[in-house]
Amino acid sequence: MDNIYIPSYKRHERVRAYEYLGVGKIVVPESQKRQYEERYGDAVIAVDDKRDGSVSKKRNAILDLIKEEQGDGYGWIIDDDFNCLKRKKENIELTGDETLEHFERLYIMAKDMNAKYGGFDYSTDCMKLKDMSPFSMTKPIFQVTLINVFDGLKYDERFRINEDVEFFIQKMNNNRFIIKDNQYVALCHGEDGGSESAIGYSRADQRKYATMINNKWGYKAMVWKKTKFEFKHPIKGA
Repeated sequence: MDNIYIPSYKRHERVRAYEYLGVGKIVVPESQKRQYEERYGDAVIAVDDKRDGSVSKKRNAILDLIKEEQGDGYGWIIDDDFNCLKRKKENIELTGDETLEHFERLYIMAKDMNAKYGGFDYSTDCMKLKDMSPFSMTKPIFQVTLINVFDGLKYDERFRINEDVEFFIQKMNNNRFIIKDNQYVALCHGEDGGSESAIGYSRADQRKYATMINNKWGYKAMVWKKTKFEFKHPIKGA
């Protein structure tokens, strides 16, 4: 597959997503290109450091790459700490090759449905899996996302965190549906709280960007739950 893009920053020692899948284009700032190339060679693509000032800027650079390189406008953007796709019901971890097969199947479904956004669940809670609802058309998707760029939507570069939440709302508001496979969960390492993770930001910063989302879209999409903000989308679906 040549439509997989992995944004990465200061993780040249190990890009988990690439090592798990065995394929992908690792998108890094020009100033870090040589470090990444020492381990990952031709898989590395560099963008100007000015387009790498935040995760939203880098994701927009990748959207431009997808538009240039993918004739049908579809590309996967995958967090660099993605390390496993798991079938929830049986609690089975898939191999990289098996995961690529599921990527391809969802890509074909999205094209057939003209869905502009797709992916897998991010919750490991099997109680939320309903046998009669293996797919959703309104539920949020993060971390491992299939994106079609021909609707012209871009990440809001004011957001240093929660940019994926805000982008999902854009996609739903513009296209009215997405395609999400609830049978599988995309697992990311995510414990290190890197510079592009909400974990690495203060509570004040998290509140700032959550409030920005709520103000932009006119409802409480981000709600405080115990120790963090959680996303609540108003559209109910399967």
